[in-house]
Amino acid sequence: MTITIGTLTAHPGSRVTGLVPVDVGSATLHVPVAIVHGSRPGPRVAVTAGIHGAEYVSIAALREVVLGLDPGAVTGSLVAVLTASPAAFAARSIYVNPLDGLNLNRQFPGDMDGSPSQRLAHWLTTVVIAGSDAFVDMHCGDMNEALVSFTGIEDTGDASVDARSRELAEAYGLRYLLIGPSPGTTTTAAAALGIPAVLGEVGGQGRWPAEDVALHAAGFRRVLRAAGLIDAAPEAPAHRTETLPTEAWMRSTTDGYWHPAVTVGDRVAAGTVVGEVQDAFGAVLERPSAPMDGVVIFLVSSLAMNAGDPLLALAG
Repeated sequence: MTITIGTLTAHPGSRVTGLVPVDVGSATLHVPVAIVHGSRPGPRVAVTAGIHGAEYVSIAALREVVLGLDPGAVTGSLVAVLTASPAAFAARSIYVNPLDGLNLNRQFPGDMDGSPSQRLAHWLTTVVIAGSDAFVDMHCGDMNEALVSFTGIEDTGDASVDARSRELAEAYGLRYLLIGPSPGTTTTAAAALGIPAVLGEVGGQGRWPAEDVALHAAGFRRVLRAAGLIDAAPEAPAHRTETLPTEAWMRSTTDGYWHPAVTVGDRVAAGTVVGEVQDAFGAVLERPSAPMDGVVIFLVSSLAMNAGDPLLALAG
């Protein structure tokens, strides 16, 4: 049985790659896609990287895994979108798609008649995610963000889907597991389709050092093993994954210069001052404090800060 994604068709025992044209209204994107169609029938896994165009560790790790797979040793199939937002990648854009200024990962399941990001989200949902037995969305901190490695899953209320998502997340082997709703995201779209899904986050700050790429790639290979596509994968790190069920994002209320007083991985108590936003001359404009006890999961690492932008996120 063949697998077709846009203009690409893969037969059993083959790997097919190419740029798939996607009409998003004001432009036609050429999205890099790889299909690894195993020689034996089995489950289908879909995976995306580069939903945010400057999240380089995820893009590099997915390319490494996909190009290293032998279709003859794969059971089932893998449909991989190697850089899901090519316009954002080309523009080195943080957070948003430059075609419409929207965060692609807040537009799912999308709208076929909407803005470019909404149309792209609709294509990814209906063509890539739908019909899969499991879905993985590979991320990292954006160009202006540092983070501690973690996975994220939805709490859908469907016991079998939630259990399978957790199994895949634990197979990833990262330090923390976050559980909760994420409206408008890929994993929420997958959950609505009854598809187990996991988000993986490793690295950031516009870099793709070999150790971060290796960590992300090894985790994804373990997910593929847990999903039944491959037999061998790197062993998980010795640490036990810690579950953090509650999350809180902190945002700036003003433009200014961001001076954090914490770093990623720190545990802070509610009420702890986490930094200062200053004006150009050093006067303090804002001194935000933690709204809950938790671990600093990600932290904006740029000096420049805009009103409404994230400062950091806590999970606990």
